[in-house]
Formats: sequence, structure tokens, C-alpha cells
Amino acid sequence: MNKMRFSIWILLLLAVVASGVEVAYRSQEVRRLHVMSEEAQREQDEHLAEYSRLLIERGTLAAYQNVERIARDELAMSFPEDVERIEP
Repeated sequence: MNKMRFSIWILLLLAVVASGVEVAYRSQEVRRLHVMSEEAQREQDEHLAEYSRLLIERGTLAAYQNVERIARDELAMSFPEDVERIEP
């Protein structure tokens, strides 16, 4: 009977140790995943900031004054002197 009780105690002790090791492993895994999540969030924030800057730059380049200047200076285009309306 004592041998049976001793075996149960050993089995319970092994179960407690195994569960403790599992808890430590899972805690480390959660920390690692949290760090990865924060890095991904920081990268997303950087991409969002760059996207916002690009939208502002696109809006600036698409402004009428800028389009007119590029057409005149870089493409040597000019507004026609005589504008005629053509009826379909």
C-alpha cells in the first residue's frame, strides 16, 4: 500500500513539474508573439505615415497650377489661342 501511495506522489510530482515547464514555455511563447505583434504594428504605422505623405504629394502634384506649369515648362504645351466649340 505504501509503495502505491509513493508511486502516486511521484506521479503527481512529475505532473506538477511538467505543468510548470509547460506554463513557462507558453509564457515565453506569448511574450515572443507580443513582441512580433508590436513590431508588425510599428511597421504598419510607418507604412501608413508614408502612404499619407504620398497622398499629400500626389495632391500637390495634381493641383491645377502645378499641372499647368509642368505642361508649359517641361512639355512645351500651350493653351490654344482660338477655342472653337464643335457640335456633335
